Amino acid sequence: MPSPLHVPVATISTITPHSNADSLDLAQVLGWQCVVPRGKYAAGDKVVYFAPDTVLPREVSDRFGVTAYLDHQRIKATRLRGEPSFGLVMPCENDEWQVGDNVAEHYGAAKYEPPLRGQGKHIDNPDAQPKDPLFPEYTAINNLRHHPNVFGDNEIVVVTEKIHGTNSRIGMVNGQWMAGSHRVRRGEGDELYWSPRRFWGVKALIENLSKYHQQIILYGEILGSDVQSLDYGYKGHEGYRAFDLLVDGRFLDYDAFFGICTEYGVKMVPRIAPFTYCTLDKARKWASGVTQVAPSGDCFGANIREGVVIKPLIERTDPRIGRAILKYVSDDFLLAKKSDFTEV
Repeated sequence: MPSPLHVPVATISTITPHSNADSLDLAQVLGWQCVVPRGKYAAGDKVVYFAPDTVLPREVSDRFGVTAYLDHQRIKATRLRGEPSFGLVMPCENDEWQVGDNVAEHYGAAKYEPPLRGQGKHIDNPDAQPKDPLFPEYTAINNLRHHPNVFGDNEIVVVTEKIHGTNSRIGMVNGQWMAGSHRVRRGEGDELYWSPRRFWGVKALIENLSKYHQQIILYGEILGSDVQSLDYGYKGHEGYRAFDLLVDGRFLDYDAFFGICTEYGVKMVPRIAPFTYCTLDKARKWASGVTQVAPSGDCFGANIREGVVIKPLIERTDPRIGRAILKYVSDDFLLAKKSDFTEV
């Protein structure tokens, strides 16, 4: 579920001294901690923030003096003298820029795209199928840290675990079965992305609802050692968790989705918190800790939580981002992240 690149103009909320370096400070920007030079910034300063996984052109990084600290021009989360640093903070170089402006295009910044799946984490795709407008890709989910005011102060939200597998969509359109990855509709010879249909509940849910609806698409995450290095204790691609259901062009409200999955015994992504209000501080706490997919496992992937996905209890849209749904990736995951593979 790739999100669009956002390089926002923002303000520094707090500055504190680095506990282990006399020449460094810790700046808080949009909920991210960034290590910055001592004395260069103060609380309230307007800055440009480049999040982890932003790729900078060489001429820009040379001008900033940070090329030596990048990984093939990619900004990564790291630790500097023991303190985590998530991204790059630079002075705002244009007085006309307003807080909240996205200046990615000005800098020629791009979003890091992980490599395509290679040997050992790939099941061949024998035949990609033509796109179908009634079989859409899943919503591009923006980062809550970049859009902290989307949810109202008294708006009840649903908080579910963000799982690190491969995005899956499977369903029926006008009575025809379809399956795919995030971007590509897959032929029935594709073992990986058709694998959710082998679960009785998934198959029964889709077939039964399709008797009454033109379009039924179940979105979920496929898990296992054939999918990502964080395998949640599953071999091959044996794991699956559903996270959304599209019926005739409309995503179901959470209560309806939960009821249908429960009726058919379809495993869902875990709900992390009670129905409640959302703040950045709450989201940070929700995103940390161990996964609830396989909390008793003894492998790395079965213990760490990637983060959370947050959406209103009642589906709605927002003029700034479209569908009101946001993610918050945990600091621990960003720092410990192993190799990923792109969604194709």
